[in-house]
Amino acid sequence: MTSPKPFNYDSIADTYAAGIDEAPHNALYERPAMLALMPGVAGTRILDAGCGGGWYSEQLLHRGADVDAVDGSTAMVEHARARLATQVSEGGQGRLSIQYADLASTLPFANERFDGIISPLVLHYIEDWRPTLCEFRRVLKPEGWLLFSTHHPAAEMVRFAPRDYFKVEHVVDTWSWLGQVEFYRRPLTEISSSLSDAGYIIDRLVEPMPTQEFLAVKPESYAELMRRPEFLIVLARLPATVTR
Repeated sequence: MTSPKPFNYDSIADTYAAGIDEAPHNALYERPAMLALMPGVAGTRILDAGCGGGWYSEQLLHRGADVDAVDGSTAMVEHARARLATQVSEGGQGRLSIQYADLASTLPFANERFDGIISPLVLHYIEDWRPTLCEFRRVLKPEGWLLFSTHHPAAEMVRFAPRDYFKVEHVVDTWSWLGQVEFYRRPLTEISSSLSDAGYIIDRLVEPMPTQEFLAVKPESYAELMRRPEFLIVLARLPATVTR
């Protein structure tokens, strides 16, 4: 059986870009937890892998990082460019570059370019993480870090009720504010083994808690998130000596 055609955000990019900054699960749940776990970035070069509309790139710039941002949707790249129009440069020579790149393919960067990589709610769109994580390893410096968020396996177990929890499975879901999306459900063991197989050491694994601002906006969803987290956040690092 062949794998489904990779899902692309191009057709929903405008809706996504217009609503993501106010979506409580992102603005008041995932983003605060990611920023709390992010290492210091001042004076470093960071890859924003799956930059979407550019919110994380903007935060990284404000914290003193140089940023190369990539996304697999040309429409999302244009939204990120519009958001950061006064700071974007061409050719990766300035503090910020934004370009199209498929995270399942070879990245357009030299070996050991980055001190860290941030990949927010992106990896679950990729069926096999190992080639992508190995490519991240190639462009990371020794002892570089990878911070990413993804769907929580327990939440997906409840939502999709798979017959085989341990199987990586293509699923189709409908988000009320965005429409139909497709991604891959995977068990926690696969998340951990993908990182280990690609040479990473897990530093922190966090099940985020919704903020008090989230409680004020969506109290019923707040209670549900306290019962069953929706996302998982991982900070992983490369050892001092990295096999390329």
